[in-house]
Amino acid sequence: MVEFSKDETSMTNHTLDNHVERARRFLIMHRKRSLFFPDGGMFGDPAWELLLEIYIATEAYRCVSKSDIAAKLSTTPAIASRWISVFMDHDYVAICEKQGSDYICMTDNARAECIAYLDAIKDI
Repeated sequence: MVEFSKDETSMTNHTLDNHVERARRFLIMHRKRSLFFPDGGMFGDPAWELLLEIYIATEAYRCVSKSDIAAKLSTTPAIASRWISVFMDHDYVAICEKQGSDYICMTDNARAECIAYLDAIKDI
């Protein structure tokens, strides 16, 4: 399992809640957009949606099953699986060894980048 650094785990719950809430709002906006523009293939963003879902899950549970994450997406499980493989190749996610190969979490570096991005958009 990925270990979070001391600096990252010392973040206040309030700050962490704000990051998670921003990620959730982004996903809600994305899903609402599909109500008006239903051709998800043209306007979809499965990789980003998946990465944010993994970020939210990692903050809440540390490890989450691939199938649980895929079920939350507006894309097929096959596409989610391919993106998870790409994320693993780029060291964005890692297998949670203690829980088995179906469980993943975001790596420290990817988590830090998500937090930096969510900080950067806080005033938008």
